[in-house]
Amino acid sequence: MKAIYEPGRELCIDESMVLWRGRLIFRQYIKNKRHKYGIKLYVLTEPNGLVINFAVYAGVNDFDLGGVGHSKTVVLHLMQDRLDLGHAVYMDNYYNSFDLSKELLDRKTYTTGTLRAKCKNTPSEVVETKLAHGEVTCYCADGVAIGKWHDKSDVSFISTEHVLDMEECKNKRGETTMKPTAIVEYKYMKGVDRQDQMLAYYPVTRKTTRWYKKLGIHTIEMMVVNSYMMFKSHSGLQRLSLYDYRLCVVERLLPPDYVSSNRGMRVDIQPTPGMHFASRMPAAPSGRTLRKRCCLCLRKGKRKDTIFYCTKYPGQPGLCLGACFVQFHSVT
Repeated sequence: MKAIYEPGRELCIDESMVLWRGRLIFRQYIKNKRHKYGIKLYVLTEPNGLVINFAVYAGVNDFDLGGVGHSKTVVLHLMQDRLDLGHAVYMDNYYNSFDLSKELLDRKTYTTGTLRAKCKNTPSEVVETKLAHGEVTCYCADGVAIGKWHDKSDVSFISTEHVLDMEECKNKRGETTMKPTAIVEYKYMKGVDRQDQMLAYYPVTRKTTRWYKKLGIHTIEMMVVNSYMMFKSHSGLQRLSLYDYRLCVVERLLPPDYVSSNRGMRVDIQPTPGMHFASRMPAAPSGRTLRKRCCLCLRKGKRKDTIFYCTKYPGQPGLCLGACFVQFHSVT
């Protein structure tokens, strides 16, 4: 990604989980994630879900990311190649702090996000102030704005880009309210969730006894989603679905003369008069699906029903789709 892609101004940092419930010394638990147990990844993405960088967290003994000031170290590690370029980074209260925002501001990188009220160097004036619905208070120091806005409850925020700007927003009922710009711009904090959503559409992970295999497959899946997003943005084919794109990638990787026997694989085969194809049994008038006995399984002494049969062979014998169909025609 460093060599072929230049990301936009807005970036976001969040955690992602690779499902793993086996024994692993650095297995993590995050209750709000879809996969609560697994290997935790810190991911730097664009708001549309395009992954720019990621790091695997190996627990408290991680020499690169673990130890005191862990969250600050993670942000600086992921952003090490994107500093001094004017990026705006959006993070939640797990990462944000006054010291981190000040250090990134000195490197020409802006930060915006939520903040824990008891975080170090948070002004007491902001924490102790009682606000009514819709009111906001803010404290600025060294270019860092720390504020609190009351909606249904108090929401603390920090920003080095938006001081105390207010914007009009409409809710789903059409009501107009005033919100701090830092809260409105927090919408860019959706990149990692979007990436997880794209990966969940067509999962390919299976149970394995090695955690690094699952992590390797997850990395390849992130590469596929990244390539899909870049393909759509540069090819002009905006209506191409992720499903069709994945099939196209698989077909281009296969040898030209390869004919797949797997069900559901789309392969361009030109039919000839002598070719045999498996057909599905028609439905009965009552709507019930009709079945036939697999003739090859009967030869082996097994009784097995199937909904597929060969239309070209005399008698139209029933055959299990896959190995039985291929073996029957290779023998006969």
